[in-house]
Amino acid sequence: MQTLFVPDKIHIDFLDSNNNSLQQDKILIGIRTFANHKNDIDLSPFLTDRLGSLTITSADIKKRYNNFVSYGLMDYSSLETAKSGIEIYFWGNERLDRYINYWTKLLSGKKDLEQFEIWGNQLGKRQKEFAEIEREELTLYETCYNRTTKFSDDLILVKDDWDKPNSELKYKVKFDTK
Repeated sequence: MQTLFVPDKIHIDFLDSNNNSLQQDKILIGIRTFANHKNDIDLSPFLTDRLGSLTITSADIKKRYNNFVSYGLMDYSSLETAKSGIEIYFWGNERLDRYINYWTKLLSGKKDLEQFEIWGNQLGKRQKEFAEIEREELTLYETCYNRTTKFSDDLILVKDDWDKPNSELKYKVKFDTK
């Protein structure tokens, strides 16, 4: 039974204390879902544009979900069977550091991508593609605005219930960068 309904589009605008556009690019946010059984799912990275806004589509969410569960480190249910409550959060530096350290260590053994071509089979080519994608994503985490802030812990920006179909949801988030 479906309990979480991913909106077709999600718009998030970051505002300063005067309700003006924050004008800050590369703010990295995540969306946390809570499982009814098995394990919770975190969806990231989503980055703001230079105006401090971002639009996330249901296709973006599904792509992040597929990436997250593809690692197979734990057992996950489908996204649709998660609880309807979600959190949109700002990645704090502690989480960023753990993520960057983990992937840097993991990818350090994959510096020479030509090693995957030696295998000459589809698995080797997929592994090469995955390593390239992870390097690109690692750069997003390393260069995001969040790394320049004093926030060590994640900050919950929005709590909402996605308990019915929505074509579009809009969130305005006041965010004090100081």
